[in-house]
Amino acid sequence: MRVGFGSDRIGFQCRERLGARFVAQGHEAEEVSAGASNEKDCHDLADRLASDIYKGRFERGVLVCASAIGASVVANKLPGVRAGLCHDVYSARHGVEDDGMNVLVMGACVVTPELACELADAFLDALPAQREQSFGIPPRRLARVVEYVRNNLDKPLAVSALSRLAEMSQSHFSKLFKVSTGLAPHQFVLQERINRSKELLRRDNARIVEVAFGCGI
Repeated sequence: MRVGFGSDRIGFQCRERLGARFVAQGHEAEEVSAGASNEKDCHDLADRLASDIYKGRFERGVLVCASAIGASVVANKLPGVRAGLCHDVYSARHGVEDDGMNVLVMGACVVTPELACELADAFLDALPAQREQSFGIPPRRLARVVEYVRNNLDKPLAVSALSRLAEMSQSHFSKLFKVSTGLAPHQFVLQERINRSKELLRRDNARIVEVAFGCGI
């Protein structure tokens, strides 16, 4: 399994133990920490890990930090990311099985390295329950719409145009799109524009006006 993991300085020992354990278990594990030391850094770390899961780089994520609740809130802002704060094995396992949790967040001041490993094992071993997916947009149509949005962020993206692309009525498309992504179409477009803006603004030569126009903001 492709696993992204990280921690702040308080969770350093847990992070080191988890990284070695993931490799020993045969996971494709990659640390995404960047020396996080305070609440803002933890939030940035959670956002970066969630973005990588949203983009398909990782299948699951594990985060250990002092600002665990805040990190969970930040991670859950991205569509398709379901982060849960867990300090017991039952929750770590059933969060995946019952609710499709794909990011495990643990409080660095609460868990020991041993407990962190135990929770991570339960989290990674669990599989989401198979549920009927027929109520959402068919995967190929959804992928077509998502790709179109990402390739045309600098242009107007009306729901009517997206619904035609999905070969559905506007009202039916809006309803099923939210079932599939957890966001209404206009919310999804806005989230994509924000994510693209953040990527562009990280560049050394980024100019805010050019980024705004390039992302349709």
